[in-house]
Amino acid sequence: MPLETKILFVSDIHGSEIVLRKALNASKMFSVNYLILGGDLFSKDFLLIRKAGNNYYAGEREVSLSELYEEYKISGIAPLFFERIEEINEFKSNSHFRKEKILEFIEGQAAEWSKIFNEKKQPNIKVLWNTGNDDPLEVDSIMQRYGLDVSENKIEQLDDLLLLTCGYVNPTPWNTYRELPESTLYNKILDKLKGIEHFDNVIFNFHAPPYNTKLDFAVIDKGKRDHVGSTSVREVIEKLQPLLGLHGHVHESAGVDKIGSTNVVNPGSDYKEGILNYALIAIRREMKGFGKFYVKKYDVKAIHLGKG
Repeated sequence: MPLETKILFVSDIHGSEIVLRKALNASKMFSVNYLILGGDLFSKDFLLIRKAGNNYYAGEREVSLSELYEEYKISGIAPLFFERIEEINEFKSNSHFRKEKILEFIEGQAAEWSKIFNEKKQPNIKVLWNTGNDDPLEVDSIMQRYGLDVSENKIEQLDDLLLLTCGYVNPTPWNTYRELPESTLYNKILDKLKGIEHFDNVIFNFHAPPYNTKLDFAVIDKGKRDHVGSTSVREVIEKLQPLLGLHGHVHESAGVDKIGSTNVVNPGSDYKEGILNYALIAIRREMKGFGKFYVKKYDVKAIHLGKG
């Protein structure tokens, strides 16, 4: 068992291929043991493009196909192509048709990301994939088909550390795919914790940040900022005091904080600019005791926030 485990945590890349590549490269550069890709992996913003012969139009404006794809790889804003204006109107008005088109696109995106991952993966670095509130529920099975193993419904073993994941968040104004009332979210989290008696070696990988911390301060209206995190997530952390909390969701609130003895972190996100935001974390183990009697102590030795 190593004395130290190094984790690179990245969240909310929202379909930016550039950020994904940077994360995979950074995991190698920093010689980490684990790369954890937090929720909101896939594109959530779409540009509706009408194809007319060899020409492409966004509304009435002619656009360049190569520029569309270049922008998509950076920002994750994905072009969806239609032959007729009627199809574009149906996409806007018909939720079933809209979801079909989005899932069709995400399937192709997952296939491409699986290819990138297999080209860049390192034998000594485990990559853990997670979904968030902006990822449709069907995404989990799509990812499994392409060998991108989702952590949502399992307890992951990171050496002798345990990682528990929840991609759901408290309600937002945007009615996204994975939102729950606080009481339901609280019970969902508790269900995931059944059978665990001690939390000194447990990492909570919860997409929603805990309420009233440096991690959940969002711009909500006309430049005003307020705390938008989850009271349920905070309550569970206060009660159980895990070793570490990994969070995302609120892009503009990168930060490190403590709830009791628990370190919590949100690396933030600047995915639209193709910028990688990350948290580099070192967890240390110490054996304390004598003879046959000893206790293993876990300590978050360092958390470094960075961009690149």
